[in-house]
Amino acid sequence: MGQVASNASSNATRQASLLGAAFRDLHGARLHGFALLVTLGDAARAASIASEVLAAGADSAASLRHPERAAAWLRARVVLAARRRAPRGRQQRWAARRDALADLGTDRRTFAGLAALNVVERAAIVTLDVEHLDARDAETVLGLSTGALERVAARARRRYATAWISARGQDSTTDDGDLARHVRDAAHRALS
Repeated sequence: MGQVASNASSNATRQASLLGAAFRDLHGARLHGFALLVTLGDAARAASIASEVLAAGADSAASLRHPERAAAWLRARVVLAARRRAPRGRQQRWAARRDALADLGTDRRTFAGLAALNVVERAAIVTLDVEHLDARDAETVLGLSTGALERVAARARRRYATAWISARGQDSTTDDGDLARHVRDAAHRALS
């Protein structure tokens, strides 16, 4: 009888390990990208937050089987951690932050737009306009009601667009990545 219980326990441990690994594979890269955007390219902080949140998610993978709900759950924790955890020591230079986000398709003007936003506003823009999570998931990510989410998103789009337009004179290049186009299109829709 002891051998049967031991085998069952071993199988359950193996299955949990495989499920956690699959969870990390499914969500890891996108979660890290989300954390980079929310922390405005603070690579060390984003990596630390994403790693901790992903580990917690992998431990809870059995209860987070629906990919969209899991994505919202993970992003909500990234936003909370980014709001609570201020950068430690000397902050990265703006150039290093821009370079970190350039790998995700941001140009200088997009960076200026994102830099004009706080963590919650950046999370709203990325969640709604880049990742296109549905409203229910966006509410989960930001911990806001529908009305509050709409207000935050509208304010973020206005602030982003104003900063993006202001940066036009500073940067004559138009290195449009996918992220830049998504965020800029959303800002233009908001101002129209």
